[in-house]
Parts: sequence; structure tokens; C-alpha cells
Amino acid sequence: MAENIKDIKKQVAEDWQNAFPQLVKYAQNKYYKILGSVIVGIELIKLPKVEEYRPHFVIYSLWGNKWGKDLKACLSAPIVLKEFFNRKGLQFSISYSKHSADFSEVLRAVQKQLPFSMEGNVSLKKVLSAFDEHSKTPPLSAAPNSYLQASLMESKLELAICSGHEKLVQDIFSQIKKRSWDLDHFALWGIKYEEWLNSVEHKITNNNELLSRLETNKQDKKLEKLQQSELN
Repeated sequence: MAENIKDIKKQVAEDWQNAFPQLVKYAQNKYYKILGSVIVGIELIKLPKVEEYRPHFVIYSLWGNKWGKDLKACLSAPIVLKEFFNRKGLQFSISYSKHSADFSEVLRAVQKQLPFSMEGNVSLKKVLSAFDEHSKTPPLSAAPNSYLQASLMESKLELAICSGHEKLVQDIFSQIKKRSWDLDHFALWGIKYEEWLNSVEHKITNNNELLSRLETNKQDKKLEKLQQSELN
């Protein structure tokens, strides 16, 4: 049985790779491409204690995050983690033993629910819309003025900086300043709002720091095999 499961998992990997040839296997069950200043792709997350998995769509930054500045830190936590749902509105949990029977239906749902195509260049507007969609899903949706929402807005601003859209950067920063943030939630994370806001403004006025980290991480040898498209 163990050998059979091993063969099935190999087939699962092949099926997802064939379904998204523009994505390249980066690690086990992780299929990525570079899209401008972010990494996007599909991850197959195995469920604990059962022989089942769930596909997820992910977006990672290439400019660093609160965990660090290098590629390892970038890939330690996605900005966006999107689940996929069946016709009953339930998240897919695919049994390895039923993968062959269920894959076509799952793939159709995934392709329909992806926020944008994995092929070719993508508009910045569509990627930002994926951020906005993520902000409306649990647990973020339960607290619209939380630090988690503020952190997501910060990521939107960083993406705009890396894309060279100065007006958009200022628009997002203006939205951040006008928002009635839950300062108690900031405090729960050990964050002082004024210090955080100043750090965000620093990224705007000293954007070379962000752009330099982006270029350094994009040159990391671990990414050499990934296909690249642009944000436009």
C-alpha cells in the first residue's frame, strides 16, 4: 500500500505540473513562476493524519517581509494563500486514492477560481485585486481594521513601489493614513502604530532599499529554473 501511495503521489505531481506547464517545480508539491516582483503558483498541501491534499494559490513577495530580507524569508510566509472550493462551497480535500477520478473536476474549479492566468504577463491591477480578495476572507475579514489588514496594505504599497507606480504608492499610503485602525490589535502584535506608519513612509522615501533587495533576491540561484513574466 505504501508503494502504491508513493506511485499515486508521483502521478499527482505529474498531473498538476502538466496542467500548469508555465509553473516549475520549486520544491515538493510547490509549483511557482516569477511575476514581476512576486512569486506566484500552486501548492499542494497534505492534510495531517490522512492521505489527502488540498491545492492552494499563493503569492510571495521578492522584496522581503517582517521575517527577513532574503529569499528564504520571502518564501517563509505568503502574502496571499487562496483556497479552492467545490460546487457545494466546501474546500477541496482530495484523497490520493481518488485523485484520478476527481482531478478533472478539481482542475476546472481551480482554473475558474484563480484570480488571474498563470500564463504570460499579468496586469498589476489583477494582482492587487487578489490582495483585496484575500482581505475579505477569514481570518482577515473578521477584523477589517486589524494589524493583519494593515500589513496586507503595506504589502500592496511595497508592490506598487517595486512596480514603479508612484501615484499608486501615494494613493495607497493615503488610504493607510485615513483608515481607523484598531490600535489595540497593533499592540497585541507588539507594534506601535506611529512607528509602523513611519517605517512605511521610510520605504517610500528610501525606495532604493526595497528595489535593491528585490533585485538581489531575483538573482538568487534557487530561482534560476523558474519562468518569468512581467507585471504591466
